[in-house]
Amino acid sequence: MDIEQILKDNLTQEQYKAAMDNAKEVLCLACAGSGKSRTLAYRIARLLAEGEPPGGIVAFTFTDKAAESIKRRVSQALVAAGIDPTVIGAMYIGTIHAYCQHVLGEMDATYRQYDVLDENRLKLYLISRSSALGLYQFRSRARNNSYFDIIEQVSDAWKTANDEILNFNTVANEDSELADLLNRIKDKLRTDQYIDFSLMIRDAVDAIDSNSASVKNGIGKLRHLMVDEYQDVNPCQEKLISLLHQRAETLFVVGDDDQSIYAWRGADVSNILSFAKRYTSCSIHTLSKNFRSTEPIVQASNSFVASMLGPSRINKNPQANKNQTPQDFRVLSFPDRVAEAKWVAERIKALRGTAYNDDGNLRGLTPADFAILMRSTRQAEQDESPRHEAFTTALEKLGIPFSLEAGGGPFDRPQTSVLRTTFELLREPGVNRDTVQQHFENEVLSAYPSADFDALVRVLTDWSRRIHCPKGAPRIRLYPQKLVYDLLESFNVALSNFKDEVMRDIGLFSQMIMDVETVYMSVDSSKRFAEVLNFLQNVAEKGYNVSTDDVLQRPDAVTVSTVHKMKGLEFPCVFVVDTEARRFPKKKSKYTGWLPHKVMAAAIDRGAYQSTHDEESRLFYTAVTRAERYLYVSCAEKLPMGKQNHKLSPYALKLAEHPKVLWDSTGLPVGLASFAPRRRVEEADYPTSFTEIKSYLHCPKEYQFRERYGFNPIIPEMFGYGRTVHTSIEKTHELYPGSPPDADQVESVVLDTFHLKHVPESGDPKNHPGPYEHSRNRAMKITQNYVASFGNDFERERQVEAIFEIPASNCVLTGSIDLLLHKDENGDILQAEVIDFKTIEGGENPTENKDIDWTELALQVQLYARAADQVLGHNAKTGSVHLLKDNQRVEVPITKEAVDSALANVEWAVTGILASDFPMRPHQNKCSKCDFQTICPKIPQEFHVLTTAPPELHLPERNEMVRAFSLYKA
Repeated sequence: MDIEQILKDNLTQEQYKAAMDNAKEVLCLACAGSGKSRTLAYRIARLLAEGEPPGGIVAFTFTDKAAESIKRRVSQALVAAGIDPTVIGAMYIGTIHAYCQHVLGEMDATYRQYDVLDENRLKLYLISRSSALGLYQFRSRARNNSYFDIIEQVSDAWKTANDEILNFNTVANEDSELADLLNRIKDKLRTDQYIDFSLMIRDAVDAIDSNSASVKNGIGKLRHLMVDEYQDVNPCQEKLISLLHQRAETLFVVGDDDQSIYAWRGADVSNILSFAKRYTSCSIHTLSKNFRSTEPIVQASNSFVASMLGPSRINKNPQANKNQTPQDFRVLSFPDRVAEAKWVAERIKALRGTAYNDDGNLRGLTPADFAILMRSTRQAEQDESPRHEAFTTALEKLGIPFSLEAGGGPFDRPQTSVLRTTFELLREPGVNRDTVQQHFENEVLSAYPSADFDALVRVLTDWSRRIHCPKGAPRIRLYPQKLVYDLLESFNVALSNFKDEVMRDIGLFSQMIMDVETVYMSVDSSKRFAEVLNFLQNVAEKGYNVSTDDVLQRPDAVTVSTVHKMKGLEFPCVFVVDTEARRFPKKKSKYTGWLPHKVMAAAIDRGAYQSTHDEESRLFYTAVTRAERYLYVSCAEKLPMGKQNHKLSPYALKLAEHPKVLWDSTGLPVGLASFAPRRRVEEADYPTSFTEIKSYLHCPKEYQFRERYGFNPIIPEMFGYGRTVHTSIEKTHELYPGSPPDADQVESVVLDTFHLKHVPESGDPKNHPGPYEHSRNRAMKITQNYVASFGNDFERERQVEAIFEIPASNCVLTGSIDLLLHKDENGDILQAEVIDFKTIEGGENPTENKDIDWTELALQVQLYARAADQVLGHNAKTGSVHLLKDNQRVEVPITKEAVDSALANVEWAVTGILASDFPMRPHQNKCSKCDFQTICPKIPQEFHVLTTAPPELHLPERNEMVRAFSLYKA
């Protein structure tokens, strides 16, 4: 079918015009629920169908989740147009951060072994290096002389300086002490090979702005740049977009200034407001049709934001596409918080199981269809309870499951709280038995009813001895993730049969400890372990959400959340609660950071890093526009322990001026009917990477622990060794294209590249080399052997770490693998080889080595051989696995039959994942190596939904089922 007709069939007239516009600059203004992601996706599909090279397309999204959604829509459009959707693997669709990381890695392979620090990891990094960075000298600046206020303020200053592209010399003119610290942080991060999100973008901006020779390798042949959620970009991101646009043919930005809610962390709404002034010849399209909400919600929310912002916004005149019924829209006031929470819980109970027309599919509402949104969930009431507590308590009383999605504290549940307090028992050496007994009886048993006291005593005794070893004793590297699993084993989690939401929370604690291990080499001293405990007590409480980023699936539970974290989501029924005057909107606040106000003047003038009425208005607008059919806005006259009566927020009062809004809390919506509950398939349900698929095919229960619950493996002894060896090989290809380097040149590359974060260098490496030096020598030998035996690889252009997107069963799976390309003098590909480098040992007969999972390795090579065919426009002639430790290259079959079998396995796994079919498939050879063996019951189970097994995979010299079947003992 013609792509233009496909766009006409799937888009509105407004969306179609925006997707087809070929102007050099295009501004697409998108009201809430107007299908901006759909428009962006079909624009990409149109460009591909018209012959634009996929490698020239870059699309920035605000989250990974949004990227996956757009990829799926692009894939569907290409299939309809008769184009193989695998071509999307050659373009970039994802976050700005990940794009910059990719660009930096293409410019310098060493960047690929940098560990990325998110906000929590950055704070942990500062804690772990506080002495080296000289943080203690800033105590006089901290609130109440607080060490953790120093960490908070330094972290914010570092990120803000990068986001605002502040010159550290300019900062030094006003505050030399702070500027020196910022430079020390930058230098230390480089030495330790870490990079945070803010530095990632700034490094890319600096490199592109300087027009260094490697920039061309980094950004490739960029032609079309697209930016989603444009209203939320900060100055450094805008500079990146501007620099890339100078090298591209078109720029397409889409967003809504009314939903710009991140000024408090640097977003600059003026980027979208002034776009037409900066690009005077740009095209402007407005997506005004709201496909999400009912007519009263659309009209009332637009009237509200127009009234509050006036000329500070762009007028868009949204209209509801349909005014479906039943519907309900109320603004309510209750005598106290308990009454408000009770009504909310009872309304959810009443609407649960009622019929809902979901894009033509009739189903009954489930708990996941409801959201309780508030300005702040954790800020304390006057009785010191968190603001969400009344609502979660009311839900618990009615037996309604809930998730403190992105709003609840990580230690709200007793299971995670007990893990933290048990860790705390190890702060000082020699915890006595009576203390452990009291802790066990008062805290542990109520959270873990099957816990074993004697097992807990053994764990605490062993770990106390190792943490608090005497000074001068040999160092024993201690990794606290092992302590997590030791404790969970003593708590008998495998026998507890906890609900999914409880396991998710325990998994989040595992995530915290993984973050600790990312920046700490070891915790083998009283001081280091105390720093970890202090982090859990003072930083983790506010730094972690029960659902971290988009890693974990939303459970079938009521979402209780802050408004900020629900941006981009929608629910059939939304309760915006706690809307008292001076609570929502909250009071104005000023910038209180450490960066000098003189250098921050531009940011402060635009309202960044502070709270303003404009920002609060946009936040309230964003909250109410999350609702599809049922919207309830409420407040309580008396707050917990409050003495005065509170009035309804002026925001709620303005909203209530709509004639269809009800003030009465009695009665149910007209036209309700019962229907069998069935939850909506969420975007987060879809697997997005090859790693997820291989985990499911290995054991579905392992997938559930890793992907659905968020548990992390115990860190291996030589963590990062394989990556740094791989990077050394990549670096040799980067530095010596066309011909292999000699042994001395290889040695120089490895010495410059090799880096391990969890193994210390010897104090006297020449006379007394230690594990670090021995590992580096092994890496050098591996790389030299590879170059000596496979020097002809250097005669081909090696596309390192090629990224592929593989559409399957309505999913788009991401992965990366190495390609060896032989090109002619015109740059045309003559031969391609897919190769997967692994730092494992094959032995005399690697294909029969039981320690190597050939089903996993062969599957990966076969999938990427399929992808290479489309991305490169040339069949991969061979596929192989290169076992680096003994320098063997094993060929993997990549025939059509082999590739078809691989794809069938992927689609089988996707079906099981979407159906939440996670049986345990134990086998001694498999379970003994499993990261989660101590918390898994290991009970043989059959699949409930997948009634047929996937076909055998084609391995080197044989065919075999995936290990969920070939290694399974009922």
